[in-house]
Amino acid sequence: MELAHSSRFEPSWSSLAEASDFWPLGAHVTLRQAVVSQLRARIVSGVLAPGTLLPETALAQQLKVSATPIREAMATLASEGLVEIEAHRLKRVAPLDMIVTRDLLRVQAELWRLGYQWGMPRICPEQVSLLDEAITRYRAALASGEHMAAIFAGLDFHTVFIMASDNRELLRSTLDRRGLIARFIFLHGIQMVSSIGLSQHEAILAAFKADDHAGVLACLDRMSARLLTLCDRNEQSATFISEV
Repeated sequence: MELAHSSRFEPSWSSLAEASDFWPLGAHVTLRQAVVSQLRARIVSGVLAPGTLLPETALAQQLKVSATPIREAMATLASEGLVEIEAHRLKRVAPLDMIVTRDLLRVQAELWRLGYQWGMPRICPEQVSLLDEAITRYRAALASGEHMAAIFAGLDFHTVFIMASDNRELLRSTLDRRGLIARFIFLHGIQMVSSIGLSQHEAILAAFKADDHAGVLACLDRMSARLLTLCDRNEQSATFISEV
């Protein structure tokens, strides 16, 4: 089923179908999965801004579905931290609080590092091909100015290592937070999506292919530190503005 949408909810990329590439749904998808994918894409891109109320009836009308898949989608997105369900079941896009985001990034940096440590010894040739392919997509997205595609190519790159760890709890704890990280980068750290970001991913892959696991982790640590520094700068800017 193709879901309808209005210009009020139109994403910032060329088409909403493009957004589904970031969370592949496969050939056979449920209506709930399709609704989750569309709403998640709009939240991550900022089309549905942080703090926006999410009335189920209005969303159902916009997407031309019943209230049930909307309600189910809200529960999924709430588990990912993208939606808040408040008193009286009021729902809104989760605010983007820099202090909370910094906590998120600090925890995810440690989890990703653990995923790399456990995953690197288990990487097979097919997964190396996936790493190469993610970098190719990153490079192509930069060339065409598709920042969201570049962000998710980078996240997919890291996910290959974490997937190789074969630890389901680690996967759940990291994959469920991809949307939050992507939203922060897209709305507040787009400068990270650059040739520098690409070169950092290329350095990780080169170190891994050279069997330099310590070098891989050092590159990853630098990327994590860059994200945290960006978050601190945004927090300081928000504090300054609030005091003016």
